[in-house]
Amino acid sequence: MDGPGHTFREAAPTADAPPQPARADARAALAGFVAVEAIALPLLLWWGRGGWFTFDDWDLLSQRTAGSVHDLFLPHGDHWSTLPVLVYRLFWWAFGIRTYFPWQLLVVLLHLTAVALIRAVMRRAGCAPWIATIFAGTFVFFGVAADTILVGFFMTFIGSLVFGLAHLLLADHDGPADRRDGLGLLAGLAGMLFSGVAVTMVVVVGLAVLARRGWRVALLHTVPLGALYLVWLAAIGTEGGRLPLTRPTASEAARFVAVGLRATFGGLGQLPGVGLALAVMLIAGLVIARAALGPSFRSRAAMPLALLAGAVIFLGITGYGRAGQLLFFGGSGPEHARDSRYVYLVAAMTLPAIALAADAIIRRWRILVPLVLVLPILGLPGNVHKLAEFRDSYKSSNITRQNILIAPRVPFAPVLPRSVQPDSFHAPGLTLGWLIDGVRSGRVPAPKSPTRAEFATTTLKLALATTTHVRVDPCVSLRGPTERVLRNGESITLARGNATIVYLPPSSPPSRPLRFNKSLTGPLTMVALAGPLRLRITPNPSDNRLCG
Repeated sequence: MDGPGHTFREAAPTADAPPQPARADARAALAGFVAVEAIALPLLLWWGRGGWFTFDDWDLLSQRTAGSVHDLFLPHGDHWSTLPVLVYRLFWWAFGIRTYFPWQLLVVLLHLTAVALIRAVMRRAGCAPWIATIFAGTFVFFGVAADTILVGFFMTFIGSLVFGLAHLLLADHDGPADRRDGLGLLAGLAGMLFSGVAVTMVVVVGLAVLARRGWRVALLHTVPLGALYLVWLAAIGTEGGRLPLTRPTASEAARFVAVGLRATFGGLGQLPGVGLALAVMLIAGLVIARAALGPSFRSRAAMPLALLAGAVIFLGITGYGRAGQLLFFGGSGPEHARDSRYVYLVAAMTLPAIALAADAIIRRWRILVPLVLVLPILGLPGNVHKLAEFRDSYKSSNITRQNILIAPRVPFAPVLPRSVQPDSFHAPGLTLGWLIDGVRSGRVPAPKSPTRAEFATTTLKLALATTTHVRVDPCVSLRGPTERVLRNGESITLARGNATIVYLPPSSPPSRPLRFNKSLTGPLTMVALAGPLRLRITPNPSDNRLCG
């Protein structure tokens, strides 16, 4: 775009293309992109309908308060997430957990904003209007990352991307530092307050500014933010719920980067061979652009190449903490690079360079226009299909939601410890006390048509706590179903084998059978946190030992 300090135009008119038609074409391409985003907003919200809170949400929802400076700056995992904490507290105050829509609307709007800024980077780099519209427009429907685009928590990562791109665009001008640079630093600060993705984005800005404006201005855009991040890291950034990390070997870290790049191009292409074709086009196109643009390549390609480098840097930083971990359900640490949030961010950082390469190829060989422009479109049907089928993943979360909403309403809820966690796997940190307070304030809704059996099952989960404490009481062989009544504080122990337990409430249907397994490190003790609890214990296999 023309403007103060710019040394090039987005779509420079040629001898056989008068300025007015060129401007009309640019307006048409922009209108087309706006139409895509306008259509995408309701579609994405429709595909994501029915979502609810899971995993990371509960830390920001139930474990933080806006009035605590410590809570605002305590890291979530490894991330500085002050602004998401404030968003969650505001939405909790305004909406409670009666609806998930505000969280989902915000993350979708951030995604669409990120795509618009990616297109702006493409245009600023001189890509033709329709190339920018097609390559950015297809990313609107990047269904490989459906759970990043449609899950509210990922406002953290996408927020850092959005403000990082804004910082990059504001810093992309010639001349000495001015008001735009100050606004860029503010945008970079906002990105840093969303998540650790901002660290990569600050590096990206530094590389782009170094290439275009020199090292002094590059230091201006990186040192203050880097120093601030280091102060936070030293003061509080190593506290809290950091993930257990296993440092990777050099081979594992390199594989993490390779897997992430393959997953990204595969996600963009969807069909066999299309991702590889995009990668080949990227490399060949950049070589052509370097030769064709000559001295202007440095300024034209500064942002796309810095973002491309940022994609590799991001995978390298992330791999340092993730490539050495084992996945929960098999596989090796480097396979974490296939996680949708990583693929989303790498794709966002890679697309401007792909578009610049495509533009260079088309300018060199007009006959290749159909082939080049069809490549990003080939992946669109597959990605749209992944977005449309995303609701299938809600089947298990609907069960979790029902159990959590029933928890504060079971008869034993008022006498159970407030620290009891209704679902420590799907809702880590969420406590029964927080839910009870939420019911009283009207911010926790009632469950949908709960059955008495569901109440009994939730009661069993809440009121029978497990521990690996070793019992010394005499044990008996358990060869068939038996009933025990536990009062508050009483316990039983599985010394050998496994068992299913059913809660038998008075004058009500029994609970669903729950399986209890003997611990690998020793006997499993079950303690009644309230009572009386009448339990039917069925051994599996038939010869177990029951103590207590």
